[in-house]
Amino acid sequence: MAQETNHPILAKPIQGMDVSKEFKAMARANDYRTLQDVIETSLGDLPFKPRSGYRMLKELLDILDENGLVQLVED
Repeated sequence: MAQETNHPILAKPIQGMDVSKEFKAMARANDYRTLQDVIETSLGDLPFKPRSGYRMLKELLDILDENGLVQLVED
């Protein structure tokens, strides 16, 4: 992760977020409870994780961008 932040969206449970059912299924399959869990892993590997793909990576980047957090994954 490029820099530390404590934005509330990062700690919000993914299962309670307004994201696609596929994103929620991917999070469950990989034991990601929050977006913080997701961004702490290697994002280059995310498309190859169970129930994932490049669409899940795009959705994650869109969520981060909408919340002004895309800088967390720029490096």
